[in-house]
Amino acid sequence: MNIKNAILFVAGVLFLGGCGASDKDHAPQSKPNILFIMTDNQAASLIGAYGNPDIQTPHIDALAKSGMRFDNFFAVNGMCSPTRATLMTGLMPSQHGVHNWLDDEEMVNWPRNWSAVAEYRTLPLTLKENGYQTALIGKWHLGQPWEASIGYEHWLTFTVGHTVDFWNNTIVENGEVYDVKDKHVVEFFTDKAIDYIQAYEKGSQPFYLQLNLDGPYVNPPTNMGPARNRFYEQYENADLASFPREDLHPNQIKQLEQFIAEGREDAFMAHILKAVKKMHDDQATRANIASQNTLVDHQVGRVLEALEEKGLLDNTLIIFTSDQGNFYGQHGLWTHTVITDPANLYEAALKVPLIISHKGVIPSGENDSLLGQYDLPVTILRHMGIKTDFENSPGQSFAKQLAGKPQNQNNFVFYEQEEIRGIRSQNYAYWKYLKAEAKPRLFDMVRDPDQKINLADDPAYQETMTILDQELERFFSKYVASEYDLWNGGIAKGSVVRPERFKKLYGNDWAPEATIKPVFPGSP
Repeated sequence: MNIKNAILFVAGVLFLGGCGASDKDHAPQSKPNILFIMTDNQAASLIGAYGNPDIQTPHIDALAKSGMRFDNFFAVNGMCSPTRATLMTGLMPSQHGVHNWLDDEEMVNWPRNWSAVAEYRTLPLTLKENGYQTALIGKWHLGQPWEASIGYEHWLTFTVGHTVDFWNNTIVENGEVYDVKDKHVVEFFTDKAIDYIQAYEKGSQPFYLQLNLDGPYVNPPTNMGPARNRFYEQYENADLASFPREDLHPNQIKQLEQFIAEGREDAFMAHILKAVKKMHDDQATRANIASQNTLVDHQVGRVLEALEEKGLLDNTLIIFTSDQGNFYGQHGLWTHTVITDPANLYEAALKVPLIISHKGVIPSGENDSLLGQYDLPVTILRHMGIKTDFENSPGQSFAKQLAGKPQNQNNFVFYEQEEIRGIRSQNYAYWKYLKAEAKPRLFDMVRDPDQKINLADDPAYQETMTILDQELERFFSKYVASEYDLWNGGIAKGSVVRPERFKKLYGNDWAPEATIKPVFPGSP
């Protein structure tokens, strides 16, 4: 490692310091309502406030201008179920056990009341214990949808995780099951959130409303080809230069050829890879994705308008984020980080928006602190003046920053995707693979933010890589639950992308599970 690289690395480390849940509380004067908006598969790069010049997101942009925009907020995983579990529990996938999207086709094999996170303390449960009325409206995808889970009182979701149709869905609303047809599900969920806000009685318990909008989504079949929504026409013939134009990644081509050669064209991943070939370099698909982002933005504006009309805007903490991003052409990839075999951890899919706004309480501005999704739940509690911790969570509160006060920052953030684990410092990103299945990767995020050049074999960077490897090992030796540690014989909840990988390592009896565990005290 040369002196210049050493200085860059050390400067990044010295600038950052550990912050912890032991920080003094920095709560607002009174207990506000909380509106937590989570979108689906929306990378930060798809939003105007984060630099996208093509996609119109005026309401989210305005929220970012009025609040605090976090520019280095990272998903812990490239799939929706693991990240949603982390945002509820403050735990890593190797702790809560959800390593992959929970496969809808497996739902019939799960207990009817199974929740993947019911055994843990969760954010909604903790807020309920502290005087909040709680509601989930939107996508769940953490187990069975039929009854309210982990501290929610009001419960409205739909019965799938992988969205195959924006316009035809089955809804579960507080035990009632009915179909919604000919209405975009993102608009429907927004309608229901507005109903909830309009029915709220001022002076009653503050509310925690978790609005999980199932868009923009950025997955086939819903984002492949032309879209059926009011915003599609404005993008149909637009240049959309922010969508990368790169050759289709050869790993995807190789996988599809192998599926065909083995006679497995009906496998789920084979269908996805076929769709990827159609989506790649397709103008209609680009316009579809852009229009779904603008549709989501419009719904955000509607909810904020409802708060204002009800006179609640000034007393509501607003959090806007996404579960994780998806590729839309970067590195020649589409969909999730598992689209390559083995998986990858490119930041194009892991850097997600985080905007936190509370008029008169949280100062506006940009924040470049390194943050992981596990940091957000404890921060919300501390900001509310709640001292409860999420047991064994790596999460560190950044509540002081929300109060506009100086605060030490994280040295690193961490993420994982079944057979791959990664660490990010201010200057570098490093990936390591299970059982050396693939060579490690090291990227200089200052000189190479698009992660095009792997420096892992460069002698000048060996010391940097050694330091990052040691930190990665230290983190995952502390923040795993042996039962769910896929790197050491553990299992996963629900499903994994390529179970044959783990059967080969741990025996043919290895399999994901969906077992009902004793619920966390206070859970329904």
